[in-house]
Amino acid sequence: MVDWKEHYRQHLVSMDAVVSDVKDGDALWFGAAPEIPYSMLEKLHDRMDELHDVTLLYNVMNYPTSLVFDEEAGKHFNFVSMFCLPLERMAAEYGNAPFHSCPFEFIPRTAVDVYKCNTVAINVCPPDEEGYVNIGIYGVSASGLIASDPRVAKKIAIIDHNQPAAGGSREQVCLKITDFDNIVECDSEPQEVPGHGPTELDEKIASHVIPYIHDGDKLQVGYGGLGDAILAGLHGRIKHLDIYSEVCSESMQPLVESGVVDTLRFCSSGVGSPSFYRFLAENPKVDMRNIKEMIEPISIGNQDNIVAVNSTFMVDLSGQACSEAQGIDQYSAVGGQFAYMYGAIRSKGGRSFLCLRSTHKDHDGETHSNIVPWLPEKSVVTTPRYLMMYIVTEYGVADIFLKTLKERAVALVQIAHPDYRKQLKEDIIANTDYVMEADFEDIEL
Repeated sequence: MVDWKEHYRQHLVSMDAVVSDVKDGDALWFGAAPEIPYSMLEKLHDRMDELHDVTLLYNVMNYPTSLVFDEEAGKHFNFVSMFCLPLERMAAEYGNAPFHSCPFEFIPRTAVDVYKCNTVAINVCPPDEEGYVNIGIYGVSASGLIASDPRVAKKIAIIDHNQPAAGGSREQVCLKITDFDNIVECDSEPQEVPGHGPTELDEKIASHVIPYIHDGDKLQVGYGGLGDAILAGLHGRIKHLDIYSEVCSESMQPLVESGVVDTLRFCSSGVGSPSFYRFLAENPKVDMRNIKEMIEPISIGNQDNIVAVNSTFMVDLSGQACSEAQGIDQYSAVGGQFAYMYGAIRSKGGRSFLCLRSTHKDHDGETHSNIVPWLPEKSVVTTPRYLMMYIVTEYGVADIFLKTLKERAVALVQIAHPDYRKQLKEDIIANTDYVMEADFEDIEL
């Protein structure tokens, strides 16, 4: 058996040493969010003029590293982010954020099969007494799978005392320090981003979803105001629930501590407070698992009573949804939406909800309906219409699963903003041969 402490001493190197070892044509996986070693990216920026065709693979940045804001960087590096958040949208202005749209379950396959990842460099927690390093609440989803792939030739562990540890089985949340070829000691800055809380519209939409959630369900809900509103609405209403989700949020903690949530199972975390990170590392109900188990449609479908709640920007009257872009402009990515919506329809007792605000304002302040007769030209279809079960706005719920195109259109018009319902009705009647005036005869719009 390898003495892990001796391995640690023998393989401990400086950050300059690992950066100097990066070669033209390399493809490096850096992990997600705080797991990304931003200090290494800064030093790669210093070497930029010496390097060509180096691929940098990651899943969202949350620190403004110099590399992605340098207009010259694109001549030397290929940036591939698996999800788009504010920093990616800003970096796009410099040509350094070619947007990807792979569903999250395909992240390891995308990194290794498509981009030929040959190096993993990730922030990890210090080793425990047996030489295992916790890969953190942002690393469990994909980094463990990528680092364990035999085609990845080099593995670099950046030991970071500020990396939030993941809770769960050692098999899922840890790697052996002896599996790493290079070890660097470099702490990151602690990161804490407070949530904004739900808006009034979030509260209204949540009020329509909450009655569909029952004791014994397994709930998938996203990070943000809508998820917070739904979780808050379960207090005093639900006695026993499991969280089975792509991400976890701080709003789930009180439900766990009060005994409502029996198991908190997920594969990545939204940002939170230091006390929330301690909770995720120490509470025995927390069970983090990787993408293969948590964002794989077949695995999700094998769970009974999945309730999947996701959001979108725009839906047309047939039910197809644009959830990752605003028109042709990328805003986020597919994430786990497709997997959970597909999994929910395969789940015994499963339900899925796709939620949206009924209107939005454009750059000129003009209001538009988010329910449209048909998606505008250049729109991205993230979720096809045949997967839709319930579509929700602040005006109600439309059950369109396995319904005819006529039934879908009639139901969706009724949850649009009242100012746009008559026009939607007129447009769909005028442009199709399957919706007639008589179909709305007994419906007050």
